[in-house]
This record gives sequence, structure tokens and C-alpha cells, in this order.
Amino acid sequence: MLWSKLTLIAGISVVRSASTSRLYLQNEGQQVLGEVVRTESESIEFNCDLPPILDPSNDGLPSADKLFSGKDALMKQVERHGTLVRVPSISYDDNGEPGEDPRWDVFFELHATLAALYPSVHARMSRETVNTFGLLYTIKGQDASLKPFMLTAHQDVVPVADASTWKYPPFSGHFDGRWLWGRGASDDKNSLTALMSALEALLLNPLWVPKRTIIVALGFDEECSGQRGAGTIGKYLEEIYGKDSMSIILDEGGMGLDLLEGDTLYALPAVMEKGHVDIWLDLSVNGGHSSTPFPHTGIGIMSEIVVKIESNPYEPKLIKGSPIYNHLVCQARYSPESAPQITKLINKGDLEALAEELVTIDRATQYRLQTSQAVDYFNGGVKINAMPEKIRIGINHRIAPQNSIPEIKSKILDEIKPIVKKYGLTVQAFQGEEQNPEFDAEEFKPAYEVDYNGTLVLTSSQRTLVAPISPTSGQVWDIFSGTIQHSFAFPDGKVVPVGELMTGNTDTRHYLSLSPNVYRWTPTRKGGNQNPHTVDEAMDMHAHIEALKFYYNLIRNFDVSSA
Repeated sequence: MLWSKLTLIAGISVVRSASTSRLYLQNEGQQVLGEVVRTESESIEFNCDLPPILDPSNDGLPSADKLFSGKDALMKQVERHGTLVRVPSISYDDNGEPGEDPRWDVFFELHATLAALYPSVHARMSRETVNTFGLLYTIKGQDASLKPFMLTAHQDVVPVADASTWKYPPFSGHFDGRWLWGRGASDDKNSLTALMSALEALLLNPLWVPKRTIIVALGFDEECSGQRGAGTIGKYLEEIYGKDSMSIILDEGGMGLDLLEGDTLYALPAVMEKGHVDIWLDLSVNGGHSSTPFPHTGIGIMSEIVVKIESNPYEPKLIKGSPIYNHLVCQARYSPESAPQITKLINKGDLEALAEELVTIDRATQYRLQTSQAVDYFNGGVKINAMPEKIRIGINHRIAPQNSIPEIKSKILDEIKPIVKKYGLTVQAFQGEEQNPEFDAEEFKPAYEVDYNGTLVLTSSQRTLVAPISPTSGQVWDIFSGTIQHSFAFPDGKVVPVGELMTGNTDTRHYLSLSPNVYRWTPTRKGGNQNPHTVDEAMDMHAHIEALKFYYNLIRNFDVSSA
């Protein structure tokens, strides 16, 4: 029940969204869900009513159960998925540009593998390459008035630290009868295989021509921010189709499916993402022989900064109307006994006490409620008998909607101020950058000459604003929700789709201008995959088949709709 005791959002100042009844706060370009007084038209309480179940069977095509049930269908997916997993399509943080860094060349092999596995897709959909390795598949619909339907996944996987620690070799694609093992088996070749397989099943039928244009966008560097892949694909699509041109964008992510009390299955797509900024601090100080050291070396000074920052975490906050709040409303309605204390606090409306309760559950829940800060990089020193002259630390932030990039920068500056004064350091803070806080540079000038002669330079990277919240009502959501309810229906049970928040970022950060209806959801049950990004990553292939059935149904339902 960890996922069921959900997460986040918050506020700072006032703009009305034309497409929804939400109020937003503007903070240096970031839209933040605001805790403000609502008008009468905005006072409707969220109570988790569900749209109708949507069965695509009226289109006359074979059902998902008929096509994808049984041992033969399972083994076909094992073959496809294992073949893709065996291609080591790794993206590294220090990759150079495509065409310059030969480590990208393995993606040529992946592209050839996709063409061999999915002949109907490659025969009937146009395939374009964007920035060499980004893939864009398109099949034109019969009705040009309908906005395209956009599906996305990414081709790349994270590196393997030590292959000898794996149960099976990380690029073996080994299948043990249930689990398919390998790097990328879950993240994100599971989505890639299932999406392409659903389209292959549809396009294998020569009589099926979609009414709506279908676009499949496959980035190749999502694991290192997506700038080269989805970043260029997004700009390319905007040039062709324009802003707000897609009916829906579905990518990986979310919190999958979680069964509570044995009879309620919660589907938890992410309808927003936290923001992101990395703060880098580079200290230059006088060195010297370690036999006559300063009272503190540069590493000692930077260690004080790290301790100060880690000792002052951000505060968790829960706001009415946020995705996590709405998730909890659904849980209190349909599974009240799964977490009685949470149900009690939701019904009472005590959000402060509820936030305090939620952060005790686990770190995943805590950080859906608050901005995270992690000192992940610390580098300094070149020799054991020489005081270090250059020291660098990096702090990764995933920004909750109640906070902003300028606020992150300002908090860092406030916290280092006494340490800067203590050691007489000169500070150069975020020079030439956007989204900066106001600060008094005079406060950071050393009062006198000191032996340290230190300069501390602050910069930021990977600046990503908190994503806007995608709608959880209206025609597009109703099709999405209705398809989920149909695809995962079970006897005497209820399927409840409700939006959630994602603590990480996906390639959708580069597609936000293309549609307000952006959903991040890998349709996998809790326990259906294991160990993404670490040793012994694996995918339950029965869960993979469920995902395939869902994608097949969703494409069909959207194709016959007018959304």
C-alpha cells in the first residue's frame, strides 16, 4: 500500500487557466498550483466519479484477448522483447554528438532490429530519423480534421556497472518462463516492444486504415535528459504540426497499477512531473604542502557547505486539488479500510496532519510531497600530500510544485552565506543565467585579505520547470480512463484511474508544447517488473502482455473518437 498513501503540490501567486478550473501561481515562468480562494464556479469538489468503461469491440477488429492470449502469443513477445534487450543501446552522460561519438553507433543495430521485428509497421508507416538516431513513425489518418494520436518511448538504457553481479548476463534477454532478464527489459524497452507490437497487429490487417494520424516518437537519450533525442523530435513536430497539435501524448512513467483490498485496482498515470535543477559549486582556493595545512582545506570548506545544505531540507506540503490529494480522495471512497488514518484525515480535511502522516510511509511518498536535494557529486584533490586547489560539488534537485528554480538558488545562497563570510570567499553566483533570485552581491565580498584566497562559483544545469497538470476530466481523459477500465477489468472488482505526480522526468518535458493532454504511464501492475536502473533488471512477460493489450485497445478507442 505504499503507493496508495500518496503525494504533492502547492502554491505562490495568481493566473487563471483557460482550459481548466485550476488557479496557478506565476513564478519566473513556472506555473504553480495555488492555494487560493476559489470562485463559485471553481468550488466543485473532486469526488472521483468514473467515466464509462470503453470497449473498442464495435470497430469489428479482433479483440486483444483473442490476439494476445495463450502460449504462442506469449512466446512471440518473448522473442521480440528479448531481441531488443540484446541490443546494448546504452546512452552515457558524457556522450558526444551523434556522428562524432562512436558509442552511439549501436543504435543503427537497434533500428535494423526494429525493422526486422515489425515489417508491417515499417511497410505502412513512414519512418524518419531526427538527429541521426531519433525515430519518428507516422501513418496518416483518413480525417485530417482529427488531431494526431502520439505514442512515445525511448530506445536507450542506462549503463551496466558490473556484469558479473547479474544473475544472467545483462544483455542476454534470458527468459526463465516468467521473467525476461536484462538491462532495459523494464525501462523502457517494455513500452517500446509493446507499442510496436500493438501497431504491428493493427497494420498487419491491410483493410485497417486509421481515421486519425498516428505518430510514434522514439528518443535515444532519455536517460541523460533527452536533449538530443526528444528535444529535437519535439521541435521538429512543432514545426510541422504547430503548438497544441496532438490529441494526446502517452509516454512511459507513472505508478502503474496497485490492487487494494483485493477488489479495487488503482491505475496511476502521472499527470504532472516535478521540476529539475542541478546546482554546481566550484571552489578555487590556495593550495600548498600538506605538512603545513590551513585549518581547513578546500574539501573541509565544501564539506561544511554540504552539511549545512543537507541539514536544511525542504518542507513537505499537500494541497487540495493536487494529483496526490485526488488520489487519496479516490482511495478514501473506494478502499476506505486500506489506510483508515488517511481516510479519516481526508474526510476531516486536515491536510497538514495528512502530510505529516504521508511522509512517514516511505521516501517515495515523502518526495512526492517535497522538493528533494541530493549531493551526488563531490570531487577534489589530486595528491595525498598536496592541499586541493579545485573542489566541485553537485546537488540534484527535483522541484515540488510549491517551489521554483529561483527559490532553489536563493536557498543555496542563504545557506552558504555564513560559511562564505567565515572563510572570506568571493562568490560569483549564476552569472548570465535566467531564473535567478535577487541577492546582494556585496554581502558575499570578503571583508579582508585571507590566505585562502578562495572564489566560489555557482552555476546551474538541467533547468526544467514543474510540468503543468494534464486534465483528468473531459473527452480525452474519458477515453483514456475508459480504456484502462476495460483493459484491466476483473470479476467483482473495480478499476479506478486517477492522476498522480512523477518525481522524475521523462521525454515528455520536450513535448509539452504539443498538447495539454500529456500522460506518463507504463501499464504494469505493482510487482510486474523489478530493478530498473540496477542489477538484475527484469520484466514479467505476463505483465508485458497486459500492457500490449492496453495499447492495442487505446489506439482503437482513440481512432474512432472525435477527441
